[in-house]
Amino acid sequence: MSNTSTMGRRLAGLHEHLSPAEQANLKLILGLSAGRLVAAQEPAAAPGRKAVTDALEMLCPYDVADPRGVQYRGRPSFLTDALLTTLIEESAHVGETAVPYDEHYLGHGGPVANRLAKSQELADLVATVVPKAEATGVASYLYYRDAGQGIIPHIDTDIFSLNVLMMLAHDIPAGTAEPSALHMHYADGSKERFQLEPGEVVIFLAGTQAHSRTPISHGEKVSILTFGFMPEGAPLENYKR
Repeated sequence: MSNTSTMGRRLAGLHEHLSPAEQANLKLILGLSAGRLVAAQEPAAAPGRKAVTDALEMLCPYDVADPRGVQYRGRPSFLTDALLTTLIEESAHVGETAVPYDEHYLGHGGPVANRLAKSQELADLVATVVPKAEATGVASYLYYRDAGQGIIPHIDTDIFSLNVLMMLAHDIPAGTAEPSALHMHYADGSKERFQLEPGEVVIFLAGTQAHSRTPISHGEKVSILTFGFMPEGAPLENYKR
């Protein structure tokens, strides 16, 4: 067993002996470390990146064959053209009062998004991909409007330990060489690019899988709707904002 694998196991083992508050702090530290290390390409970063990624994968609370990458990509049958149009219209309305948050704008879900967050249709979709995950009921609209906005590699908080991400709109100026895209970052330093079309949905374990969005260019705009899920039976109070 390599030294980095051993370190990953030691970090995951430490988690078992901590109080809930200490576990949350350790997860925060691991998440911050993953965000820094996955973007670092110098050889010296490789052992730390591997150890942190291994630890996060061991701490994944979901029973899946492979916690890495995207668990689902497609357009679910419940997302009709009419529903997508309604969500786009609601997104535009919520976006008028969205607030700056890190390197994007954030708007809490409106009535339609909030209903969908708690719907059986969405729960059934997630259940076919990641068993024993339940909705937190949290829906958020995200907007990238200003040139350079994006999200650096990071791990999500527990409220989005499983993230259902729906692309609503992506305005791409003519001549844009490489539009903004969702990236998954892996232990070996590689990354996988996901250029999503409006209406396309991805599901991934955002609480353990490092991910990012590359910066938008001048005139480019992205609108996204996300839904948070948590492990079945987890204390809901731990997964609220």
